[in-house]
Amino acid sequence: MKFETARLSCRSLSIEEYEIFESGQEPDWGMEKFSNPHQHLIVGPNPLAHRIPRVNKDPNFADIGLVLAFEISSGEMIGSAGFHDWPDQNGMIEIGYGIVEQRQREGFGQELLSAMWNEILKNPDVKTLRYTVSPDNAPSIHIINKFGFAKVGEQIDDEDGLELIYEMSVESFQLR
Repeated sequence: MKFETARLSCRSLSIEEYEIFESGQEPDWGMEKFSNPHQHLIVGPNPLAHRIPRVNKDPNFADIGLVLAFEISSGEMIGSAGFHDWPDQNGMIEIGYGIVEQRQREGFGQELLSAMWNEILKNPDVKTLRYTVSPDNAPSIHIINKFGFAKVGEQIDDEDGLELIYEMSVESFQLR
C-alpha cells in the first residue's frame, strides 16, 4: 500500500524492513528523507511481534500488515496502522493503529484510519470493517464513534484483556 492524505505520506513496511526489525535493528529512514524522532516501533508496545511471523509465513501480507504514516510537512513518522489478517470467509477485516503519544489529539488517527479503510475497500472480498478496543481507551472509542461504527459485542483478548468489538459494513462506510 502506498497513498497520501492531506497531511500524511503512508506506505507499507517492506519485506527488507521487516527483516531489519526482526534482526533487532531499525531501518534507515533517512534515505527517504523521513525520520523517527519519537521512536515509533522501537520503544513501547507495537504490532511487530505479531506482524513479523505473519509476513514470514506469507510475504504478500506485508502489503497490508503494517503501513507507516509520515507527516508530510516535517517528515516525521507519527504512527502506523495495519490489518490483522486478510479478510475472513465472511469478508470481515480488522484494523489496528497507533499514533505516537507526542502527536496524538491532532486528528492523525482519524485521518490514517479513514485512508486505510478506503484503501482496503479496493479489495472486493472486504465486506465488513472491524475495530476492537479496550473499554478504557476513550480516545479510540471517540474516533470509532465519529465514524459511526456500531458496537456489536465484546471479547477477551489473551494479551489485552476485555475488548469492545465495533463493526461497519462496507456499504455503510461508503455512504457516510
